[in-house]
Amino acid sequence: MRAVVLAALLLAKSPTSGLAATLSATPAQTFSAIGGSGAWWPNDLFNFPDAVRQNLSTLLFSQSGLGLSHYRYNLGSGGVGVTVPLHAPQSFYVSPGVYDFTADPQGVHFMQQAAAHGISSFTAFAISAPAQLTSNNLSCGGTFVPGTEAAYGTFIADVVSHFRSTGINIDFVSPMHEPDDSFAACTQEGMAVPIEQRADVINAVFAALQDQGLSDTVGILADESSTVALASSESSAWLPSVADKVVAIAHHLYDYPDDSSYTSFVDTVQSVAPGKATWMSDICCGLGAADGTGRAYAQGFDPTITNALMSSGVMFQSFVLAGEPQFDFWTLVSSSLGCSPLEDALCTTTPNSVGWTDGLIYYDPAFATNNNFALYITKHFWTFKHFGNFIKPGSVLIDIPLVGDDVTQTMMAVSTSTTYNLILMNPTTTDSVLTLSFPDTVCAVSAFRTSETEDFATVAAATQDEGSTAWELPLQSMSLTTFTFNRAAC
Repeated sequence: MRAVVLAALLLAKSPTSGLAATLSATPAQTFSAIGGSGAWWPNDLFNFPDAVRQNLSTLLFSQSGLGLSHYRYNLGSGGVGVTVPLHAPQSFYVSPGVYDFTADPQGVHFMQQAAAHGISSFTAFAISAPAQLTSNNLSCGGTFVPGTEAAYGTFIADVVSHFRSTGINIDFVSPMHEPDDSFAACTQEGMAVPIEQRADVINAVFAALQDQGLSDTVGILADESSTVALASSESSAWLPSVADKVVAIAHHLYDYPDDSSYTSFVDTVQSVAPGKATWMSDICCGLGAADGTGRAYAQGFDPTITNALMSSGVMFQSFVLAGEPQFDFWTLVSSSLGCSPLEDALCTTTPNSVGWTDGLIYYDPAFATNNNFALYITKHFWTFKHFGNFIKPGSVLIDIPLVGDDVTQTMMAVSTSTTYNLILMNPTTTDSVLTLSFPDTVCAVSAFRTSETEDFATVAAATQDEGSTAWELPLQSMSLTTFTFNRAAC
């Protein structure tokens, strides 16, 4: 497997290390999208001044911002019983076949903004079924009620059909978001779906989509288990019987698995659902060193390059090690700063143990009383932009085998018919240079770097010594750099 980690190779060379590689001519996988979730920040940000909302939409959805190509819309269950209002999106469901599509103007607004900025792929995901369909008639702490599968499937299909008729291309649905947890504390929506019911839910949603003529255009994602360990242990009990009705096996990464656990999960899925890709659909709140040492889910706010590179390492792990075609971050926007930006000048740039690293953009949790409508951008935003800007639907991953070694997990080439984009991470304190040869004629045109002092800054393009066919790509310590090459002569 692709188990060589660039960090170890870089650390072995000093003061300036050198690496050599020849780009493979064989594509590894085709990318679907880079995206993120609209939970739960729209409930707050909808109340911001329109100019701020427009700026936020630009930051998230335009190429000048993150350049996302996918958006996950939180299909709310009404928030019945949820004790944190921010985590309680409204529901369209009134009764069987009766809907109020004026509900959730907050979430719908930002979904419309995503579509207006050119995003053409959406997932509607449900953390809970409407409260009327849960065991305790709440949006949290209950389980899915046997016998209500058809009603739930009809609700999802009707909502999808409605929004597709308005021009919003919901092309995926996820009816079970972390079915392993009911979220009994009720600080957010949640609904447990026992293993023995999961296939029934998939069958019902598929049948409802089929009735609407949508089963060929709207794919079902399953089952978004919170960890790959759970997904590995549970999938064989229910997935084989409905594998033909799902388009991908979506999962979360809250166990922050090591390489062997991740590849074991992918192998398990291939054994029980041959030919189905795995997608990483939800992750946040990781802390650890830049090279991934000590990486784990934990409370704490870290807006620095250290966390940004640690999180980028998770993306490399998903793409290069697991061969996954799509990666979606969790909330995108958060108020979990753990401090007051108006009272502490270092609040938004300094780590603390009280907040959470669950967003790429942050806002003041006290905005409603202090009228602070500023948006605060972390280093995590800028590193994520490298992936969002340069990994587009239909582009392909090309392996970068180091000379004499296996494929590295912190370097990737993204190819289109006209360009190569080399996304390269150096999570160490030692500068390095990658000497890279290509299988075809190329011309270096640009480069962008995010580091402790730079935010997607334009830097010098790769260079080529006279008479050499190889290119030199400098990798500054503690940085993520993207080098772009045209697939043509200079």
